[in-house]
Amino acid sequence: MLLGVVCAVVLLFKIPEWRNDVALAGLEERVSAHPLPPNTERGDHGVQGTVGLQSGNSNHCDYLVRMSLRTKLPGPEITRYYESAAIEGVAGRALAGTVHVGVSGSGQDGYTAVIVEFFDGFHEPGMDLRCY
Repeated sequence: MLLGVVCAVVLLFKIPEWRNDVALAGLEERVSAHPLPPNTERGDHGVQGTVGLQSGNSNHCDYLVRMSLRTKLPGPEITRYYESAAIEGVAGRALAGTVHVGVSGSGQDGYTAVIVEFFDGFHEPGMDLRCY
């Protein structure tokens, strides 16, 4: 009996986490599948995502997917490319990317490190404790 109650309580909180993890994995997949601009390649860290309360201080889930790249494009050009990317978010809304160009400038091989972020925020948290 006690084991059944413990399992029910654990599942009460784990199922919403699993549901949000699946939504995050889908967003990561869509970001990964978006074609890279010319003269650009994946960076060392690839695509990384996280779900939880990341903006503000109220009860909601935020999804953040970050992608590291190396590019020979000028900062404004790669920024324009990802600002117009229109990646489908968790609930179907189109998301634009935010680009952070490395401050160290181009490396010896002519590539500059770039981080592109796709933020999809303010979703219903359910019982996912990461979102409180």
